[in-house]
Amino acid sequence: MKEVIFMRHAKACQATFHQSDHERSLTNSGIKEVESMSKFIKSKKSIPDIMLVSDSKRTQETWKYLNKELKNTLSKFDKDLYLATPKTLINKVMNLDNLLDSVIILAHNPGITDVFNDYFNIKLDYMPTCGVGCIEFHTDKFENILDCTSKLKYLSYPSLINNG
Repeated sequence: MKEVIFMRHAKACQATFHQSDHERSLTNSGIKEVESMSKFIKSKKSIPDIMLVSDSKRTQETWKYLNKELKNTLSKFDKDLYLATPKTLINKVMNLDNLLDSVIILAHNPGITDVFNDYFNIKLDYMPTCGVGCIEFHTDKFENILDCTSKLKYLSYPSLINNG
């Protein structure tokens, strides 16, 4: 069994005049979002073996707060995950070492939303900031995730767990 958690970064500030999109930081509400969602992920017993993280500032900051709760030491920052397409996200998962059983892919929209829609027939209009979706795959090899039985274990986002 393999488990993949696709997660969008927490809420970020608007870029300033001389700032690139890549350099945007989290807002205070974004920090609260990731603190809440990290507790939610932990409550689901979904502690990843590895976290693959976009190299943007907002995803690195999201990772920092997520990692405080999950206490995961194995992480990789990857420039290919910055604004990655769904195909790139899937390829990153399919190329993981099969000694691992679980991963968090921490990246951006539209890729995070589209990976659910395009590959797993889970219809989302838009994954909110800090939204997470966990899919279980009935295989022992990540390279087989598109060819095996899978199920959505959970899908949530901050306003859903904080208001309901």
